[in-house]
Amino acid sequence: MQGAVLAREPRRLRRHMNGILLVDKPTGCTSHDVVRRIKKIVRPAKVGHTGTLDPAASGLLIVAIGAATRAIQFLDDTRKTYEMTIRLGEETDTWDKEGKVIAEADASHLSLDRIQQALAKYIGVVRQTPPHFSALKKNGTPLYKLARKGVFPDLEPREVEISSLELIAWTHPFLEVRMSCSRGAYARSVAHDIGKDLGVGGRLELLRRTHSGPYDVKDALSMDDIAAMGKAIVAEKLISLRQALAHIPTLSLTRSEIERLVNGSIVLRQKGELDLALEHHERSGSLFKTFTPFDDSLIIVVVEERNGVATITPKKVLISAVRP
Repeated sequence: MQGAVLAREPRRLRRHMNGILLVDKPTGCTSHDVVRRIKKIVRPAKVGHTGTLDPAASGLLIVAIGAATRAIQFLDDTRKTYEMTIRLGEETDTWDKEGKVIAEADASHLSLDRIQQALAKYIGVVRQTPPHFSALKKNGTPLYKLARKGVFPDLEPREVEISSLELIAWTHPFLEVRMSCSRGAYARSVAHDIGKDLGVGGRLELLRRTHSGPYDVKDALSMDDIAAMGKAIVAEKLISLRQALAHIPTLSLTRSEIERLVNGSIVLRQKGELDLALEHHERSGSLFKTFTPFDDSLIIVVVEERNGVATITPKKVLISAVRP
């Protein structure tokens, strides 16, 4: 069927809604709730998201619609920025305000200098233990399900990168910070670890995601806007696959080569014949994209070079137009 798509003229193709939508998730709802509400608006398109925000957290949620649900792994969302409030002097079993208080201490004596010293320890590549109340799995079971049963398995620390941890304000007992970090870093773990370092305990009070990759929450739609204006505002604010994958370099190929890729076959080219800046992508296995002739459908490919011959292998075909 995919090959048949390429053989038809644009006027005979029916376009579906495809791309990513920036949503400002409010507190009190899950990321799945946001997906479910948008799915009702854009049916029959599929809907997903790139990274969960806890119900108590707010901010930027990147929602993938249509063919973009199959491109989530290729989106540029490796760097994230959060504004977080940590309550010092209180520790809970969930490491946030939703849990049971298990320890309390006086944090009023802490100075800005002492807090800055503690924050500085967490800048760079650090080993972080994830919270037991999280969606991570142990032997196939989510940790939060085990924790609810009173089962707390030993967890191995993971390496994450925190590029900045900026102090915004300290007004006892609340510490406000801005954190930029890699994917996989847990704000609750940071709050817990800083409280432990300061000797008073700590847990997360508030969390708001302000950036993910190149995207800013200032450009996101609120759920109220989506509820009020429906499909029209979603279509207006939708970021196309072409834009969303702009960070992946484009490879120019012939129509026959593209048809081969769509049908799952590899394409061979002499390295010098490729129309791209290979000097910036010399390592074997670099990702590129190429567009189909009739629409915004695109193919993610892997280019591997050996003995002067480039092998172009299709990794994902993202069809955004289908037969009527």
